[in-house]
Amino acid sequence: MKKHEKILFIPCGSRKDILPVVKKAAEKMQAYERIGLITTAQHLHELDAAAKVLKQEKKKPVIGGQILGCNVWNAERIAKDADAFLYIGSGMFHPSAFLRKIDKPLFSANPYSGIVEEYSSAEKQKWVKKQKARIMRCVEALVFGVLVSTKTGQSNYDTAKKIKKKLEAKGRIALVFAGNELTPDRLLGYKVDAWVNTACPRIVDDFFEKPVINPEELDMLMELIE
Repeated sequence: MKKHEKILFIPCGSRKDILPVVKKAAEKMQAYERIGLITTAQHLHELDAAAKVLKQEKKKPVIGGQILGCNVWNAERIAKDADAFLYIGSGMFHPSAFLRKIDKPLFSANPYSGIVEEYSSAEKQKWVKKQKARIMRCVEALVFGVLVSTKTGQSNYDTAKKIKKKLEAKGRIALVFAGNELTPDRLLGYKVDAWVNTACPRIVDDFFEKPVINPEELDMLMELIE
């Protein structure tokens, strides 16, 4: 971000009533007492009302707050206080990041369709297998490209420098690549064996020519490299 650059944030909440689907979700979550509440920006203003509904259903709500496809910190910070989580929103983009990081049951309540469903452990295991495969493809890599986004909110150059030092300590070559759009097509042709991504964690889901891992996966890789 430029020194004098200003950002205007305009909150835009949904007017869709979430309470009916929250009540429906509570009925499906009978096996759990402490319910962690997470959602997207559109429904953030209604979490207190959702908590009241859960209390009426003899649950103990624990409000986490907003999550993103690249940041589930608000769920992580309350994980020890929740038996299960209820995600209020639509789609898989945001909760998929939750499944990767938190080992707790996750239910979703979609206010638009009225559907309540539990994310299966099979979906999480499928991602874990893909993660292991990506890490194993990096074991023999000698030249690593460390990706740094120049987008506001995603730039993480300090982490990139630490990653570079870790790789060089293992005798690997580490080159830092910075850009606004870190897409597979823009990274074709570079002579690297693998990428370490410090931008949006969801980048690893794109189809890259070379394997891509996130910083926390690099630590797992370090244990495999002699």
